[in-house]
Amino acid sequence: MLWARRAVSEDALFAFQVEGAPVRGRLVRLSPKIVDAILQRHAYPRPVALVLGEAIALAALLGGLAKSAQKITLQAEGDGPCGLLVAEWRQDGSLRAYARLAPDGAKRIGDQSRMIPRALLGQGALAVTLDLGPGADRLQGFAPLEGDELAACAEIFFERSEQTPTRVRLACVEDIGAGGSAWRAGGALIQRVAGDDARGFTDDDWERAQYLFATLQDAELVDPLLKAEELIFRLFHEEGVRMTPGQALADRCTCDVQRLAAVLSRYDARELDDFVEADGLIHARCEFCARDYKLSPQEITG
Repeated sequence: MLWARRAVSEDALFAFQVEGAPVRGRLVRLSPKIVDAILQRHAYPRPVALVLGEAIALAALLGGLAKSAQKITLQAEGDGPCGLLVAEWRQDGSLRAYARLAPDGAKRIGDQSRMIPRALLGQGALAVTLDLGPGADRLQGFAPLEGDELAACAEIFFERSEQTPTRVRLACVEDIGAGGSAWRAGGALIQRVAGDDARGFTDDDWERAQYLFATLQDAELVDPLLKAEELIFRLFHEEGVRMTPGQALADRCTCDVQRLAAVLSRYDARELDDFVEADGLIHARCEFCARDYKLSPQEITG
């Protein structure tokens, strides 16, 4: 796909409500500034990049639903070629993600261009963890890695953990042009909420919303020239729809020297000596952002 004009309405999460119906939704648009930056830090095989890009969009969608959560972590772990996949959203709009291949993962993936979640991740589960902040217990839900797409796994999660009827669409594409290629992603979901005098109580509204939502195309989710409000209006113009201003999203890791030093300070002096390299420093790398750190033992022990 190639878009030549100026991008609009990207790197943001939007909430919307279908007028007069018990239906709410979320829409996320992610440009290469986020998706490509995250995926290009590691040499992921194409099937891994596609699913991880969708996971980034899904983490943002989940974050938009949990107003009290400070952090939401989406994690899938199994015995497949990609043994671990993690995507994280924070309350300030920060996003980060990482995938880890099994030792023979690249060989098992081979030249496949796309793999369903269970084939890629193996026998395992999709876990969603809500961090509500200091002093509060973390909340966690699970869903099996079933279905041909990550979106289907997310729908199973909502059905089993939230008991909330939900439909999810996710897309991740490699935008290839004369100047090279770049990854972008998008996602949307709708949920049935409790009806009231303003939003009605019938099943017909939810059935119609699902029918309209099913017409949503991957190209629409990632098209940088299609404004978020235009896309939602295109879907629900007959019903009427209200949107709130979008939350800005950014590729932003939480790692820093102080955090790393605090983790390493838990080791005793003899254990720290084992970590020291030939240059007299302790080397560490953040798996998420691939940033390298070098600390002296004195920086850790104070």
